[in-house]
Amino acid sequence: MQQKARNSAFELLRIISMVLIVMHHYSEHGEFDFMLPFNMKLYYVQCLRMGGKLGVNLFVLISGYFLCKSEKINLLKIFKLEICVIFYSVLIGLLFFCFQPDKESLRELLQEFTPIRSQRYGFYTTYFAMILFSPFLNKLVYYFKKDELKRLLLLILIIWVVIPVIPTFYAIRMSELGWFFFLYLSAAYIRLYGNDLCMCAKKYFLISIGCYALVLLSVLMFDFLGARNMIFQKKFTYFLPMNSILIFSASIMLFIVFTKLNINNNKFINIISSATFGIYLIHENHLLRHFIWVDLFRNSQFINSNFIYLHSIIAISSVYIAGTLIELIRKYVLERPLFIIIKKIIPDSLLVSGENDYFVFFAGPEHKEQN
Repeated sequence: MQQKARNSAFELLRIISMVLIVMHHYSEHGEFDFMLPFNMKLYYVQCLRMGGKLGVNLFVLISGYFLCKSEKINLLKIFKLEICVIFYSVLIGLLFFCFQPDKESLRELLQEFTPIRSQRYGFYTTYFAMILFSPFLNKLVYYFKKDELKRLLLLILIIWVVIPVIPTFYAIRMSELGWFFFLYLSAAYIRLYGNDLCMCAKKYFLISIGCYALVLLSVLMFDFLGARNMIFQKKFTYFLPMNSILIFSASIMLFIVFTKLNINNNKFINIISSATFGIYLIHENHLLRHFIWVDLFRNSQFINSNFIYLHSIIAISSVYIAGTLIELIRKYVLERPLFIIIKKIIPDSLLVSGENDYFVFFAGPEHKEQN
């Protein structure tokens, strides 16, 4: 089967998704007091928070889109992913153990060597579990006929997305892993039956923007209601969850837009996108995130200042750029030489190559479109 040049659209989407997540963490971990009287600065910080779950949904959709055609788990990729997680977990833990021992004991440092067991990174733990289940999810995708898969997705959509919109209705509790499975199957459906999506990319993009605009308007609505009734004061995150009907709709629509885009192989985009996992591991580390947003940038101190807008841009950009540089250095200085040696040791039968890159989202832009 003839390969053609890689489409960098998904790499660009990964970059956008990680920017949304860093914006979310600026607001989430900045220790802002959201009980303050309404003002535009507070509303701005609230809006920064609303894109994080959109970014997470997009991450999982990208993985499901490419993994759905895989039949085997790439053990080398699993090892590469684990080495990356352990590297940052142990390195950051060691730095705090040496310079701020009150925040990292010896026992806690030892736990850094098993980040999944210790759940140092909640998203990664769930994502890793999804990867392990992916061969079984793929069997499910190909076992069901198109209409059967569509009915399954619609049923889950009603239970986990539509019903929770109504506050008085009892919603069946959703697990994060179950939600990742749903996103995985949704992306697989788009991959296999995307020809049914007949609207142009521009229309899907406008729908996505419309859904996200409604999310931001909902924040404003709850702020005004909260000023009149304390019950609503902390409800501005009502449409923030991953399974929120507006966040989910915006995620799906924007993802479809990028499946329809064809950006020629762009080396710069590909390199920057390959660092997204490292950015996540660095700035969302349980020890480092307080240092970044509270001690270093002191986010909450600017909530009443007109400088908050420029401050957020500087802080978010600095975290993204610094994380990218650190991760690229790690990849080129440590990872590449290490895996050159490993590839000489591990039998070729364990190295799964081609489009079906099991860690297309995190491990770098190695996937290629096929005719």
